[in-house]
Amino acid sequence: MRLNPILATALLAACTYAAPEDHVTVQNLAINPDGSRLAVVVKYERYRVATGLAAFPDGGVPRVLIQRADFYVVDLQSRALVYSGELPAPSAHRLSFSPWLIGWDGDTVYFKVTGCPGKPGDECWGPLVQTSMFTLSPPGTIAPAALRSSPPKLLSSIDGVGRYVSVGTEPYGVSISNALGATRVPLMRFAGVHLEVVPAQDP
Repeated sequence: MRLNPILATALLAACTYAAPEDHVTVQNLAINPDGSRLAVVVKYERYRVATGLAAFPDGGVPRVLIQRADFYVVDLQSRALVYSGELPAPSAHRLSFSPWLIGWDGDTVYFKVTGCPGKPGDECWGPLVQTSMFTLSPPGTIAPAALRSSPPKLLSSIDGVGRYVSVGTEPYGVSISNALGATRVPLMRFAGVHLEVVPAQDP
């Protein structure tokens, strides 16, 4: 059966997408063992939400324009950005793309990326999910890495190595505390889709 051209055009016009939206999420954090540096990974997505018939019957599948992981390494003493890097979502992990820090090994940060290949709307769960390992090293170089049987330990706080540091994720970015029991204060804030270091406040 052939659709009337006018009807086909009307149906196509009804399958629309909203204006592009940017979404950023601090995935997780990793302090190096001596508490001098912090690694941060942000998941950035730019997509268009389905509208009209494209959203029928369950809200539709967003049209993804950009997916990537943004990495930041910060010197906690000087509150300076030491280096940064970015990884566009690999094709093997485009569905349910999720970058995650594993920990430090010397000056190198290990992280993994999970997700599934396929097209938008495909399933991505359990045995379908694939995992890849990477390293981030100065000056922001990202390279594939072998899966490790004993990955580096992930630290979000340290105590007992001459200093106390505790960090956390926040809607605005990253927070930090340098005293046990103290309220964490902003360390990094989003400026658009990127994080910027917040200068330390005088006591």
